[in-house]
Amino acid sequence: MAFDIIRDVELENFTKKIVSNLLENTEIEPEEINYYFIKSKDINAFVTSGNNLFINTEILISSDDYREYASVLAHELAHILGGHVFRTKHEIGKLGSRAFPVYVLGILGILGGATETGMATLMVGSASVQDGFTYYSRTQEASADQAAIRLLCKNGINGNYLLEFLGKIDMAIPYSTDATSYRSTHPLVSERATWIESALMTQYDGCEFSQDIDLQNEFLFLKAKLFGFTHSGEETYAVYQSNRDIDKYAKAVASYFSGNHDNSIILLKELIKNNPENPFFRELIGEIYFSKHNYRNAIENQKNSIRLLNDENDLYYMMIGNYYLADTDSSNYSESIKLLKKSLRLNPKNTYSWYLLAKAYAETDNISLAEYATAERHYLTGNYAMAQQFAIKSLKNIEKNTTEWYRANDLLNIIDNMKLENY
Repeated sequence: MAFDIIRDVELENFTKKIVSNLLENTEIEPEEINYYFIKSKDINAFVTSGNNLFINTEILISSDDYREYASVLAHELAHILGGHVFRTKHEIGKLGSRAFPVYVLGILGILGGATETGMATLMVGSASVQDGFTYYSRTQEASADQAAIRLLCKNGINGNYLLEFLGKIDMAIPYSTDATSYRSTHPLVSERATWIESALMTQYDGCEFSQDIDLQNEFLFLKAKLFGFTHSGEETYAVYQSNRDIDKYAKAVASYFSGNHDNSIILLKELIKNNPENPFFRELIGEIYFSKHNYRNAIENQKNSIRLLNDENDLYYMMIGNYYLADTDSSNYSESIKLLKKSLRLNPKNTYSWYLLAKAYAETDNISLAEYATAERHYLTGNYAMAQQFAIKSLKNIEKNTTEWYRANDLLNIIDNMKLENY
C-alpha cells in the first residue's frame, strides 16, 4: 500500500485553525505541527515522531460536525503532548527527502507525477500503524482520550463529540482482524465511552459548549469539496442533490474530476457571485481554466485567491508561478521566477516549486541557476548523487558570493559529510 498525499490550502488552513485553538496554553506551538493529509476512504489518523500528524480525508467526510473532527485532532495531539511515540520503522523527520510530490486538490493530473508516494507496506490505523511503524498501547489510548477531553473542554469545544466519533469508528472497524489490529491495540469503545462520560461530568460539568456557526459552515464547505474529490461523481450527485451553495461546491469538484469542466465553471461562477470573498472558489476555477489552457483567466483568478486569502501560502505562489510559466508570453517568466521564489521562501521543501523554478531559469537561458535549483530538488528527493552533480555544474558559471552560490557550496559540503558518516 502507498500513501496518496494531498495538499490543499482550504483543508490545511481549517485544520490549523482548529489545532491552534486546541494547543492554547500547552508546551507545543501550533507551528511545530507538520500536517500530512492522505486521500483515503478509511477512517484513520495517526501521529509519528517529529510532531507529524497524518489525517485521512475520510475523517472529515465521516464527521457531521466540525467538533467531531476537532475531537480526532485532540486525541492525536494528546499522543504528541504525552510523548507516546516511542519507535518508528522509518525516520519520518526525513519526509522531505523521500520524494513526496506536492499535490493540490484539483490539479493532481496537471502538475504531473504519480499520485503514489511509494511508502510501501505502511498500512495506517487510527493511532496505530502495522509493521511496527508506530505503536500505541491500550493504556496510552486511554490516556490520550482523557487528555483529548481536557484539550476540548478547556478550549470551549464540546467534548461529547469525541463519543460521537468513537461510535462511528466502532461501526467502521471489523471484528475479524489480526493481532496488530485497531481492536487489539485500543480499549473497547464501550470502556472508552464510560471513561469519557465520567470525565465530562465529574471534571468539566458536561462540557456542553455551543457550536460555532462560522466554523461549522466552513467545515461543511470543506467536507463537500473533499467528498467530490474522493468519491465518484455518481456518489457525489446522489449525496449533494440540492441547489445550496454547499451542494454546488461538491458538484463543481466532481464535475471537474469527471472531465465536465464547463459545468464546473458554471457552478463556480454562481458560487463566486454568492460568496465574492471566498478565495477557494476562485482558486478552483483558476485551476480549471489552467487545465483548459486559458492561462490569462487562470492567472487572474489565482491573483484574486491570493488577495482574498490574506495569508501567504507556498502552494498559491507555486500555482500562479506555474500559470505564468505556462503562458506563451516570455515576458511572464520573470514574474514566474519571483513568485516561485516566494513559494520557496515559505516552504524550502516544496520540491515542485524547485522543479518549476529550474524550468523558469532554463527558459530565460540562466542555465547555472537552473542547475542549482535542480540540485536542490534532487537533494530533497534523496537523490544525493544527482544533487552533487548539478551543484558542481552550477558552480562553474554561477555568480560568486550570491545566495545561490553559497547554498550550492553548502549542498556539496552536506553531501560530502553524509558520505563520511557512512564510512
